[in-house]
Amino acid sequence: MSTGFKVVSLILVLADLFFCIGIAVKTRKKSNNTEEYFIGGKRVGTILLTLSAWASFSGAGNFIGQSGRGAMYGISAYWLYLGEGLFGGLLIGFIIAPYLARFKYMSMPHYISGYLAGGDTVIRRIGGFAALMPNAVWPASQIMGVSYVIEMVFGFDYRISVVVCGAVFIAYTTLGGVKAVIYADALHGIIQMLFAASVIFFGLKMMNFSFGWLEDTVKSIDASHWDLFTDKPFTIISGFLTGLVGATSNPIFWNRAFAAKDVKTARKAYGITFFFNILLVFLVITIGIATWIYNQEAGDYAMVWAILNKMPPYVGILLSIGVLAACLSCADTHLNCAAANIVTDIIDPEEKLNPVKAVKYAKISTLCVGIFAIFAGLFAQSIYSIGTYGYTVCGGVLIPTFIIGLVYRDRNSEEFRSKMSVTAIKIGMVAGVLTALVFEIVPSLYAIFGGGVIPAIVVTSIGIVGSNIFMKDQTWI
Repeated sequence: MSTGFKVVSLILVLADLFFCIGIAVKTRKKSNNTEEYFIGGKRVGTILLTLSAWASFSGAGNFIGQSGRGAMYGISAYWLYLGEGLFGGLLIGFIIAPYLARFKYMSMPHYISGYLAGGDTVIRRIGGFAALMPNAVWPASQIMGVSYVIEMVFGFDYRISVVVCGAVFIAYTTLGGVKAVIYADALHGIIQMLFAASVIFFGLKMMNFSFGWLEDTVKSIDASHWDLFTDKPFTIISGFLTGLVGATSNPIFWNRAFAAKDVKTARKAYGITFFFNILLVFLVITIGIATWIYNQEAGDYAMVWAILNKMPPYVGILLSIGVLAACLSCADTHLNCAAANIVTDIIDPEEKLNPVKAVKYAKISTLCVGIFAIFAGLFAQSIYSIGTYGYTVCGGVLIPTFIIGLVYRDRNSEEFRSKMSVTAIKIGMVAGVLTALVFEIVPSLYAIFGGGVIPAIVVTSIGIVGSNIFMKDQTWI
């Protein structure tokens, strides 16, 4: 990229960062309680929700991480996509989100404890810990994504980029809460649409707009790169399930649905968002595979390399501002959700804190998780390696709890009534969290199932249903 294009890119990046800080200053005093700070008083309309949802859901994982997976793993990268992007997207976008918009909860654990477990605070705390995992690690992956780009485009030190970009999104998310996040994401959503359209067009042009050409060329270099079944069956199933439960349990999808002003709003906004998101991720992985043909060492940098080396210079300008928009909008949403987990789910599920103190704690929590994200961004191996770890703990525990709790609940009663023991839910969730962590951390156990998601789902489900046979303390209360 020429010096002139780099200057223009840098100006746009700085303008975006200053815009985000400006929004924070404008909104810093408008959140006087946790409901305003975390779900915007449940007044978000269709246009803002659509732009915010698109921006929040299309972060570094979709633009940078998925193309990197395509370059590294070939078409076997589609297993995670089938679970996360396709089936997960269809479920959350067209079924779960409109359903959740009926409620006025502040987080997924708030819903599980309040609607499925009679308001039990212990269950809310356990769920808060599980949901905190992806919310704490995904901001780090977003910082990694934008820092990759800044390093390759401008030559700035990766570590400095992590710290600077991390500091900006921490600042405006902390000061303005979800209102600052939504307004910033609205701008970022528009930027991302322009960026995505350009990247997809020139990315497909890079492969001559032909999937047949792509298949033949990849096979001529390395046939295993065009083999869906190169991994062990358990590894394939684990990748699919990690994506599926990760998408359907992703806390930012739930929190945005709770912020929607009504069911109709959520149905429109999520339907539009996930229709395009499903298409986008499929094509981004394909472009990553095509990039591998030209540079087999690109790895996690595949998308950035392709834009800088195989696309017109102006796409390079969109690269910096587009990835910045994608990363900040995803990072700020996860950061806001993480603070909700810490304050409303873990610290104060009884809602005893006065509004002023609760918002103060929310801002402190946002700052602390943001600092953690910066350190994680400095040392993590790849964008998706850190993101899927959070998916495993959250999805492997909360999705089985959600499904089982919903099946056993008497949904015709306005008050809580269930055939499921609250004690049994506690036992299953604790066992599931511990199992997920052990199978993710211990290498020999990780190798058995390709991660902790399968054991977590099985243990959580058996723990809840099995314990319920002996625990009748809360049945039909």
